[in-house]
Amino acid sequence: MWDTIACDADPLPAGKQGWPHRAELLAKLPVFSDFAEIERLRAAGGATLALLRPARIIGLDIKKVANSTWTDEEKEKLLRLQQQSELFDEVEEGKQIRLLEKLPYDFHYRYECEVDGQTLEYRHKLVDWEIGALYRNVYRKHGDNWEAAFRAKLEQDLPSKDLMFLLGTIHRFPYQWLLISVIYPPKPPAENPNQAGLF
Repeated sequence: MWDTIACDADPLPAGKQGWPHRAELLAKLPVFSDFAEIERLRAAGGATLALLRPARIIGLDIKKVANSTWTDEEKEKLLRLQQQSELFDEVEEGKQIRLLEKLPYDFHYRYECEVDGQTLEYRHKLVDWEIGALYRNVYRKHGDNWEAAFRAKLEQDLPSKDLMFLLGTIHRFPYQWLLISVIYPPKPPAENPNQAGLF
């Protein structure tokens, strides 16, 4: 259960310094090359979390949401959840409830998997908080011209790294997979086949 999760006392270092340890941890997990295999595992045994390495990123779909602000019903639900989660925290008396800023767009990655010589195409919604932070940063910097910088990061920069997806489902919709995190360690330098060994 979520309330049994324990965290390490010391967080991993940020940036390149932390990647060797992260790579060690990731190496212990199975990494799938086809989404269909992940879905088979979910249907057979209830798998809800999986790492996937896509063969190729096709592109990013960006769609404006119907309501760019929270509806009254959504606000009520968010506030209720926040109040419940703070019942167990030491909260200063009179602390105001914060409301998350809603993203005005939905983002979906379209990607390919190679399976037995066959190319299969998939599409999943990105719900990674980093993607929301990236949108806000590029919008702050570029205003209405934010999309080119945003696409450059997601369609060119991240795919140039060792890009993996952390896919997960949510309790209410166990059959609906979401792309909950993008993991992009720097690619290890390629060995030069022409370089002779030292010994």
